[in-house]
Amino acid sequence: MAFTVRLKPGVERTLAAMAKRRQLSRADVVRDALVAYEAAASAGGAGRPYDAWQDVIGVVDLGVRDPILTTGDQFAAALRPVRARRSR
Repeated sequence: MAFTVRLKPGVERTLAAMAKRRQLSRADVVRDALVAYEAAASAGGAGRPYDAWQDVIGVVDLGVRDPILTTGDQFAAALRPVRARRSR
């Protein structure tokens, strides 16, 4: 079955480069990508928790951790200025 998809120029260049590098047609690269996407989607919750959070890890910077304080104490200290601003 034929199917047409419009791609942004950058995505089209990436697809062409992948096809050339793998020595496949662009359609074969798209088919392989769809099969891999479906396999990952059907796996659902399977895998390591790290895999589920991989795109988030390293995005949030909590600053320098004080080893004397517990995480709860540091979180409460971070919230104090916010609560003070809201109570005004």
